[in-house]
Amino acid sequence: MAEAAFSEDGKYFSLITNDGRLRIWDTETNVLKQEYTPDFHLKASPTCLQWVEVNNSLSPKKGARKSISGQTSQCVALGTIYGKILLYSVSQAKVETVLENEKQTKKIQSLDWHRKYGLFSCSVDSHVIEWDLGMSSVKHTYNVSMRTKLKQVNKASGIKIVPHNQDSSIKYIIVASVKTNIWRLENSNATIVQSLSHTVSDKAILTVTTLGNTSWLIEGSQEERLLSFWDVTIKEEPLQNGDSTPSNKKRKKEIIVTPTPTYNFVLEDAPKFVDVNIKCDAEGTKLSLVAATRSGVVHYYGHMLNGSTTKPIKPSVTIQVSTPGASPLPLTCCQLPKNGDLLLGYKNGPVLLFEKVTPDLSTKTQILIRGDNEKKVQKSNDTTKDISSTNNDITYVEPMGGVSRKRPTAGGTTEVTMEARLQNLALDLNSRSKAPVNQNLTKLLMQGLHSDDKGLILTVLQKDDPAVAFNTIASLPAEYVPMLLDSILEMATRKTSQCAAACTWLNALIKSHSALLLASINARTANQITQLLAIFTHRRSHLCQLLNLKGRIDLTVVQRNKTKDVSNQAPILDYQDTSSDEEMEIEKADSSADEQWEDEVDEGDDDDDDDETSDQSED
Repeated sequence: MAEAAFSEDGKYFSLITNDGRLRIWDTETNVLKQEYTPDFHLKASPTCLQWVEVNNSLSPKKGARKSISGQTSQCVALGTIYGKILLYSVSQAKVETVLENEKQTKKIQSLDWHRKYGLFSCSVDSHVIEWDLGMSSVKHTYNVSMRTKLKQVNKASGIKIVPHNQDSSIKYIIVASVKTNIWRLENSNATIVQSLSHTVSDKAILTVTTLGNTSWLIEGSQEERLLSFWDVTIKEEPLQNGDSTPSNKKRKKEIIVTPTPTYNFVLEDAPKFVDVNIKCDAEGTKLSLVAATRSGVVHYYGHMLNGSTTKPIKPSVTIQVSTPGASPLPLTCCQLPKNGDLLLGYKNGPVLLFEKVTPDLSTKTQILIRGDNEKKVQKSNDTTKDISSTNNDITYVEPMGGVSRKRPTAGGTTEVTMEARLQNLALDLNSRSKAPVNQNLTKLLMQGLHSDDKGLILTVLQKDDPAVAFNTIASLPAEYVPMLLDSILEMATRKTSQCAAACTWLNALIKSHSALLLASINARTANQITQLLAIFTHRRSHLCQLLNLKGRIDLTVVQRNKTKDVSNQAPILDYQDTSSDEEMEIEKADSSADEQWEDEVDEGDDDDDDDETSDQSED
């Protein structure tokens, strides 16, 4: 099952995306040459692809007159879920032919093409179809299913044509199913020639290479860390006239002992792309094998074919690609062209780049430093000069909108004009241009992200100004976006002031780099955005309750402050009532005088009564 493949000459690389689109890159110019979206890609998306060469006289109409011209063109055969095969022409940038079998509408699991034997397809129900590209029809249909008790794995996951030099119409094909078997195909009949190994994965990897009359097979799975090397040379003699085809029972009796692989190659992770090349030189027959793993590295094996061994063979060199900031760039594909140089494809953000590399066998790990900060190399007069080593005049921008200066060479002097010195002495910051300030913040942010300096990052991100944030992020390179999202994610979980600043910078990031975020297929960026959305949603859900609580606390504090103000308020009128001992004595004296006065008044009244009594007696 192949979802990506190089053309035979290595000039093009094709890939089926997750949404069913076909993309074709030019490996020499690193340009996305073509992108094709089938009309029914959503309900019948492509499942596999294979590069083929067809005659230019092919026509989608059956019975059309073909030209005698021998010119061929490169096409990409796309297998679909409903059993159709689309022949996409690279030169015409369109689908020229649709191969369809009315009796077979099952999902196409694998495709393979050979210049001598034509195009073969294998469906999920273990039926192999041989196609006639000239007439756009089916030549033969073969049933390669095996009767086993494990029905859930009884389906073909990959096929590969085995070339041979026999003068007959018999074809041999390798089918990966419950077991990896070699089948003999003739007149719509399929019989097993040899059983190689046990395979239960539906993501088999099969690669066949030839040298002279000998054929070899690299067999593995996208879920295992082992690749097996088999000798699959066809040694059966062709049938003579009058001979009968051997029966299936006879062939089953012949297969008594399951052979063992010649070599086993071990990897650090499961492979997803494999290529092999064998050539002869003065030292002998040399095997070159490359495998791109799920972890984003490429293993290169250089081994001389001399006997067999059961000990797993380790890679000769492991190739990795990284940025100057030690951020790995995952390798996704690899190929071994005939010239010997290794063709690698790696991702730098949303961009897929290709490069030819010579494996360094003197070391176990070969690391390639690639990225925007890579030193540029200039070639002239057959000599290589490093531009960064000769360019000593590096421009720096002074903080707060100052003028630029140049770093001098060793022993040199710094010359600054008088106008620049007067501008540095100016105290009016409003009269200066704001563009250098934004550039300084961008460089300061890049420096903090590159060195993972939390204090330096917070110095920039705590500026809660939308205009400053937008102008700063607009000049930020694309490779710093994931690191900036990490810093914003960390700020969003802190106190409210930093969370508000994080919202401002995230808004500016989405506005300025929205196309990059949408085009990025990096799972790390998607997880960061999902986490930020969850954090902001969670904090917003508690905002109303926090505002209600804050309002009640403010009301309580205000009422309490008013109570304290009344108790501590100064009186408008202060009356002091002084009570001394003298006043008490005067009050007592006054009270005794009053009592004496009352007594004298009472005695006087008594005397008057006595006089009146005496007068009455005299009368």
